[in-house]
Amino acid sequence: MAVDRYQRWSIAIGLLGLSLGLVGCPQGDVQAIAETKQVQPTAAVQTAAASKPLPVPEQRVVPYEICRELSDWERPSLDTQQQALAANPRYSEGLDQEPLRSLSEKFWTQPIIAFTTYGLSARMEPINLSGVWTIADETWTCYEGDRPDVINQGEMAELWVIGHRVASLEWSEGQYLLTVVPTGPGIQFIQFERQEHDPTLPLAVITADGETVSAVSGDW
Repeated sequence: MAVDRYQRWSIAIGLLGLSLGLVGCPQGDVQAIAETKQVQPTAAVQTAAASKPLPVPEQRVVPYEICRELSDWERPSLDTQQQALAANPRYSEGLDQEPLRSLSEKFWTQPIIAFTTYGLSARMEPINLSGVWTIADETWTCYEGDRPDVINQGEMAELWVIGHRVASLEWSEGQYLLTVVPTGPGIQFIQFERQEHDPTLPLAVITADGETVSAVSGDW
């Protein structure tokens, strides 16, 4: 009887161990599967992030006003320009010296001249050295009312567009993008609300065909 009881206990213990072993195996498999599943969402997230489109650069239309336009104006001849400057006491003695020499070369050749400030004396060099003196009396409507103050407060900028006409003006990636069409003769004076407060106007000028047009900007 003692032997039978011992055998029965041994068999019971053996069956219990076998049962625990069978139960333990599925738990290990479940844990492995769970760990595998945890990796899959991470890979999916990385794939989605990689395929996420890049942000579109900021670009918007900038409204502008053509405060004066003379479609048939042309710079005077070089002889006429030199005679006019020689007769002007402001330039008769110092035109061959700096800074007037560089300013004269700049304003006489540039098709686009940008302004971030206004002052009557500060406009004298751009007007006289660019040849715009021949139509100066026709430009004062651009400075009526509080416009000079608005320009000097950094809220408005001005462009002289010579030998071209404006097709569009946009603010894109931290600069103004001005698109123009060559016209030969003609000049436009345009003013627009500023999108920045830089000392010089961040300006790029192109034609409708994508060719670069030179421009100068400064506190003249």
